[in-house]
Order: sequence, then structure tokens, then C-alpha cells
Amino acid sequence: MEVGLQFIFQNTHEGLSDADMMRKETDIALLAEEVGMDFLLLPEHHFDPNYSMMPDNTQWLAYLAGKTTRIKIGTGAIILPWHENLTRVAERIILLQILLGDRFLLGFGRGLAREEYRAFGIDMATSRERFDEAAQIVLDILETGIAEYDTKYFKQSRTAVTPKPEFGYRNRGFFSVAMTPDSAMAAANIGGTMMSFVQLPWEQHHAAVEAWRTRFKQVHPNKAPGAPVFSDFTYCHEDPAVAEEVARKYLSKYYLSVIRHYDFDGAHWGSTQGYQAYEASAKAIQEVGLDAACEGFVQSQAWGTPKQIIEKWTKRYETTGDLRPAMAVSYAGMPFDMVADSLRLIGEKVAPELRKLGKAASVAA
Repeated sequence: MEVGLQFIFQNTHEGLSDADMMRKETDIALLAEEVGMDFLLLPEHHFDPNYSMMPDNTQWLAYLAGKTTRIKIGTGAIILPWHENLTRVAERIILLQILLGDRFLLGFGRGLAREEYRAFGIDMATSRERFDEAAQIVLDILETGIAEYDTKYFKQSRTAVTPKPEFGYRNRGFFSVAMTPDSAMAAANIGGTMMSFVQLPWEQHHAAVEAWRTRFKQVHPNKAPGAPVFSDFTYCHEDPAVAEEVARKYLSKYYLSVIRHYDFDGAHWGSTQGYQAYEASAKAIQEVGLDAACEGFVQSQAWGTPKQIIEKWTKRYETTGDLRPAMAVSYAGMPFDMVADSLRLIGEKVAPELRKLGKAASVAA
């Protein structure tokens, strides 16, 4: 296993400006290389600092490229339907490829928040079509160095991009966010390695991985699907009581921010094209109540002492096979000194043990 971090960029820190939060989060990213983590993944989110703010993850990656020497850095993910000029998306990816080589990890996503779609003036019901078109277009540009496309949502007259890409990603591997069965099939169809967040009992995630793997092998019989990335929200401390107290406090706060940002308790999911799979989750939250749903989320995450975290990931591996843990260590206003201490302990005692699980899986798939 390679063991990395998933960043959130959530500013619910009392009295801390957005600018200072971004600087402190950047310090955590640099600490990740210092303590020996293998990779970092950065989201794309807009307009809601209380959930996540990272308007251009490729720009932040370029900064990290110059501040680090070893750690792999990736987009987790570029939300393709929010970008109307795909040629410029490909150009930014090419620059990172040139700067970082195999240290750069490419990931795509579809996006989920109504507010982000609304603010961009994009009909959320078109997201699946937009994603499917956009992913193929960007991958084609990265393979050929030529941008030329005329689809329902995207158009570009033939032009050569410069600098030219040194390589494409269809055979080298890339990630695609898969939070629903539909997205898992879309990831498999384009040849993407599954990337997801832990939010359910592991048995349900395992079933999703198996469905993705099956479809991937059907569509790409001569290509290995790679080890899926799973992000969960963790806190590591030598004292189990302290670990549980801190994890419960901040995981609960984070879960409530997810419900609010994504309207997960809303009634619109069943009527929004491409998102009907979320209707069952929304109904479940409404039926069991927010407190019970929050408790389920807390219990699904890997937090605790180093031994407890290792045991949880070991059970996941024994069930599902090769995985790539991408741990979120900074969220919900957790003080940065606590984040740093937790990360140091993960780097010292958790990551070395997880790397021993299974065969070595390159993040580049």
C-alpha cells in the first residue's frame, strides 16, 4: 500500500482568515513529505469556506511542486463539468506533468453540490453527459497533443497545444471519483481507477469496488484496474480515550457540514437527472435522524491509536485487496497543532505498517 492524505481546505477555525487557513494547510502538506507520506490529493471546491475552498487545485499543486522533492501530488479531483474550456484544462495538466513527471497524479470528478452548479450557471442535470464527454476529450488531448472536438457541450477547432504533453494517461493510469454505482461504472468505462470517500459500512464499499473492477475488466481486458483510493477522516493519538473524544467532536462537525453543503437531507435528489442514487441516502438520513446518521459516519472512519487504525485498514485490505488510504487529517476546525501531531504519529507508526499490506501498488496505477 501507498499511504497518502486527502485535503479538504475547510475554514471553520474561529478567528482565522481564509488566507491564514490556506497557509497553515499548506504547512501540513509540506509536513506530509517530511514525515514520509507517499502522496497528497487536493479537491476542487468553490464558494463555501465552511465546507471546502480550493478554486484551482492545479495552481496549488504547482506551488507544492517547487516546495517538495519526493511526495506525489494529485488532483482529487478536477471537476470537469464546471470547466467549459477543456483545452485550458489539458494545458494546465500538461504543465504539471512537465514539472512533476511521475510525481503528478491525475484525477477527475463530476461534482455534487447544487450551489456550485448554480453559481457557475450550469444545469446540474447535465453533469453526467458533461463529465462523460469532457473526460474523453481531455484524455484525447493528453494522448495526441491536439485539441479538436465538437460535442453537445464542448467545441474546439483543431489546434495543437504547446508545450506538447510528454505522455498520455490512458495506459499510465488516472483516478475518477466514484461515490455512486453510476459514477463507478463511468470510471470503469473511461479506464479510471476508482476514488471514493468512506461513508458507509465497509461491506457496502467492498461491493462497489467489486462492481467497478468487474466492469473495468470487461471494458479494458488488457489493463490492470489499479488499487482504488479511499479517503476517510482520521485522528491518531496514543491514548485511545483522547483519540475517541477528539474524533467524535470533529467528525460530527464535519459530517454536519457535508449534510449542509450537499443538501443530503433535501428532497431534490430523485428529480435531478444523474443523481437519483443519492435519493436513498437522503431518505435514510431523514428516517433514522441526523444523530443516528452522524454516529454511523463516525463509526465508519478509521481513527484511534496507531494500532486501532492499522487494524481497521488491515480488515479493509483483507476484505477488498489492494487499496490506497488517503487520510483526511485536517477538518472541521481542528487546531493545527493537533493536526500536525496526529500526522506525525501516522507517519511514524501507521503508514510503515500499512505499506506492508499486499503487493506494492503504485499510485500512478
